[in-house]
Amino acid sequence: MKQLFSKVLSPTDIEHRLAVPSEILWAFEFDQARRCADFEVKDKHGRTWEFRCSTRKKDFHPKPVVSKGWRKFVKDKGLQAGDKVVFYKDVEGDSSYKIITMKKVFKLFGEEVWLPS
Repeated sequence: MKQLFSKVLSPTDIEHRLAVPSEILWAFEFDQARRCADFEVKDKHGRTWEFRCSTRKKDFHPKPVVSKGWRKFVKDKGLQAGDKVVFYKDVEGDSSYKIITMKKVFKLFGEEVWLPS
């Protein structure tokens, strides 16, 4: 599994959609006409979640976001601003995706300590 990205969630990520880095667009098979890619992600319990990553249609900078399915995931997982998500992709096998959610527990010697939630 290759880590695609990790992100500390903002209020916008919690309330509306998850903004993701443009650098990970290679990891999705985009429908160029619709400028989106539907994909399934498994959590640490093996539950499958359906998400959609899309980009702006009329802008030079694509600004990708995960929208479809994201709000349900946030609600079901009890995520809050300040929590972290980590996305992975299996680049050698079946091209599956995985997501891990994390809570910040404390700081130790100036470093944040995160635990899977």
